[in-house]
Amino acid sequence: EYEETSARHAFLTKELEDVRKAAVSLQEVIRELEAHIKKDFREGFAKINQAFHDYFRVIFGGGGAKLKLVEYGRKKSAEELEELEELGEEVEEPYEGIDIEVDLPKKRIKSLAMLSGGERSLCSIAFLFAVTAVNPPPFLFLDETDAALDEANSKRYAEILRELSKKTQLIIVTHNRETMRV
Repeated sequence: EYEETSARHAFLTKELEDVRKAAVSLQEVIRELEAHIKKDFREGFAKINQAFHDYFRVIFGGGGAKLKLVEYGRKKSAEELEELEELGEEVEEPYEGIDIEVDLPKKRIKSLAMLSGGERSLCSIAFLFAVTAVNPPPFLFLDETDAALDEANSKRYAEILRELSKKTQLIIVTHNRETMRV
């Protein structure tokens, strides 16, 4: 019985050591992946930010736009976290988000909230095209994204579609004659 138990103990000890080594190895892999993900995200974000600025300038005929990473919420100290857990309250962790700053030509507008409906539509189109240009999908489905655009903006929109169609297959639903023509 002793020999059986001793052999079982030795086996389980070896298994436990293997599990500990695997846990350490997994932690290292996780750290490497997180670093890689952060690096790739920052690089992709910078590319999208530049493309967004460029498309914004084309669509609005000047001005500029940029994306900013912002942190919402505030970091809590260990004491605050412990106190919230004792009270049984949910602990909200801070999170990152994206803010968009715009600079329209001949206007003093910095916030998206101050834009008209058509300007917001143009801004969202610029962002959509920037993401598409940086990482082109096999196809892009656009359902009346040009509905709020006037004739001059429709022409710019159509020209951008022409350029995007070289990288991505476009499926477009529109009533806009200029878009249909292109």
